[in-house]
Amino acid sequence: MRKSLPLFSLLLIPMLATAQKCVELYDYFQEGITLEYTNYDKKGKAEMVTTQKVTSLTENADTVIATISASAVNEKGKDLYSNVFPIKCHEGVIYMDMRSLVPPQQNAGQSPDMQMEIKSNDLIFPAGMKPGQSLPDSEMELTVRMGGLQIMNNKYYIKNRKVEAEENVSTPAGTYKCLKISYDFEFKMLGTRTYRTEYWYSQAVGMVKSINYDKKGNVESRTELTKFSQ
Repeated sequence: MRKSLPLFSLLLIPMLATAQKCVELYDYFQEGITLEYTNYDKKGKAEMVTTQKVTSLTENADTVIATISASAVNEKGKDLYSNVFPIKCHEGVIYMDMRSLVPPQQNAGQSPDMQMEIKSNDLIFPAGMKPGQSLPDSEMELTVRMGGLQIMNNKYYIKNRKVEAEENVSTPAGTYKCLKISYDFEFKMLGTRTYRTEYWYSQAVGMVKSINYDKKGNVESRTELTKFSQ
């Protein structure tokens, strides 16, 4: 089974319009901040730990760009992947390039003759989100060619995004006031698979918890924030 990445653990939801306010209000927008997420399978067994660290901040007028370094290990401590990507805060809105969601395992061990092409739009989080609010969809297409021949074409869709409620959520990292957000995640890769996802989001630290469900409503996996440090 394809392991679920804690895709949206990487997002913030700033509510004020200046770059300085983004940095002041949101703990995540600080160099050196480190978040650890543990991913559990359907039986509750830990299968992956992902560490994300803010390595640098770039500020320009009303925009802040945080550069995130991410790495993951499996339950035995074996390295699975590493990745670097930006998150942008502009005038109170968060933009995350869907290209950062490509499973890094697909980039490993590429032949020099292999070319990867990615088409995507930004995953947008408006400022001041409230329960009952619908959020914009996003999508991405990944095409891999070798010697001019297409050998892979994967499509990813995030849709039906909605803010469901405000809730307090506790994990080993602490208790946070969160927005509960739901969406459908669909990917086409040798067939189509769809998951229903719920995640709990704190404007201070980003994602606190997420749960993926299959078509029958059974839990497929969950991810929790297990450490937060500076």
